[in-house]
Amino acid sequence: MNIIFSEYGKEAKLVEGRTILSYLQELGIDINASCGGEGKCGQCQVEVECAPGTLSDKTEAEDKFVHGDTQRRLACQARILRTDDPIYVRVQRRTYYVLESGEYKEISLEPFVHLEGDRVFCESEDIGRYTGELHGIALDIGTTTLAAYLIDLESGKVSSVISRENPQTKYGNNVISRIEFARKGQDILEREIRTAVNEMITAMTDPGKVYEMVVVGNPVMRDLFFGYPVESLGKSPYEPLSTMPVTKTAEELGLEANPRARVYGLPLIGSFVGADALAVVLATELYKNESVGMAIDVGTNTEIVFGNKDRLIATSCAAGPAFEGAGITSGVGGVSGAIKEVRIENGEVKYKTIDDAPPVGVCGSGIIDTLAELLDKKIIDGRGKFYGAEKEFRIAEGISLSEKDIDQLNLAKTAVSVGIKVLLDRYGIELEEIDRIFLAGGFANFTNTENAIRIGLLPDVERERVKKVGNAAIEGARQVLISKTKREDAEVVAKRVEHIKLEEEDNFMELFVSELYFQKYLQKHQTE
Repeated sequence: MNIIFSEYGKEAKLVEGRTILSYLQELGIDINASCGGEGKCGQCQVEVECAPGTLSDKTEAEDKFVHGDTQRRLACQARILRTDDPIYVRVQRRTYYVLESGEYKEISLEPFVHLEGDRVFCESEDIGRYTGELHGIALDIGTTTLAAYLIDLESGKVSSVISRENPQTKYGNNVISRIEFARKGQDILEREIRTAVNEMITAMTDPGKVYEMVVVGNPVMRDLFFGYPVESLGKSPYEPLSTMPVTKTAEELGLEANPRARVYGLPLIGSFVGADALAVVLATELYKNESVGMAIDVGTNTEIVFGNKDRLIATSCAAGPAFEGAGITSGVGGVSGAIKEVRIENGEVKYKTIDDAPPVGVCGSGIIDTLAELLDKKIIDGRGKFYGAEKEFRIAEGISLSEKDIDQLNLAKTAVSVGIKVLLDRYGIELEEIDRIFLAGGFANFTNTENAIRIGLLPDVERERVKKVGNAAIEGARQVLISKTKREDAEVVAKRVEHIKLEEEDNFMELFVSELYFQKYLQKHQTE
């Protein structure tokens, strides 16, 4: 008998001992399995119809994330016991809301791709006949999402923008789980990402008119895209194979573009600080300013850069996917129905969801709002523990935040705050001396900054010094695509940035303990 995914028109032969998740991965059906199939995130929920005894009993992990519904299972936990009856599986399609763009900055147009008569050249190389349009693509490969700009290389203007979920999420939603999977199936991860990018390209334009691409991403994402081994990032000293820029052709990578189109990957900074962080530095122009600024992109792998024209330092923080909803009992990504705003007024919870749809869970911005409100209303103490007998807080029907959830969020918050503190110390500067804090990426863009400061995720500075810059990584990629000067800047700046590894700091554990919990928040507000 077969396992059948009717909505996708796909099926496969049942094999005793296999999980439903393994079939989703094999058949290329997108599903979020943030923890890599370990039953820790609760994201890979599916609806199943089958004869009794065909699947294994629900596990403890499923009891935690799936309440009451006998047909709903975690795909990574549901294991096939019998093969004499068919299994019908329905996967809920979810569209992620992706921050597609950053602040466009006017820069001089000086692309590498240009016309000479009716021929298209990339620098001195003839790469084809002119067919009426010169297109380039700036691509940001995030761990969870992908975003791309289609750019007219004759005007420098963005013609189209497209985004989607990174299909690799079915193999884990953090860089460590991707590295683990790559040990046995890197070719699968490479194929997934390139297939998705090809679909994005063909949705935007005639691929034959694409003559150059610029790619940014963290070290794992960049190197998987270009086909470089990522195993070295999973063991000490946790460094990529090379931090140098990468250049290949579309034909070498199997991309839908002019076969000789150049595909350029920005250089990496070191360890888990990647080309995306470098692109943020370019877009915010930290490297040009007299005053010291900070750029921070909060996510599963949070990257922080401090500096100015004289000195730049950077680090990454293993914050984990908690603020993206993974591993949180009722957590979800930025999908339709996700609770995105929460307030507690006169003991009553008021919330807003994405698309004003019925609530399906709570996403990162809603999680931060809830934490801040629980602290404000003295429902939890400085350690994140509830004052009363209850051990969880109900946000909506079937959606709550537990003490265990708060513990996970506290650890993620602390990782980021320690990263900031270490860089301040290494730079020899006080927080008050930071001229501007740039918040990059989708998480920061959709989050209430005041509440993020209140829980200690972001530093407590004058609010006018904080600026949201959207998807600054893809904006940096755009600039590198249309400007030779910016590309030269990128390669010079990458070598200038001092990379700091937090775990190697002598006082790392001491700092971690000092930043743990929310006492500082409570003390500050009790004195106001």
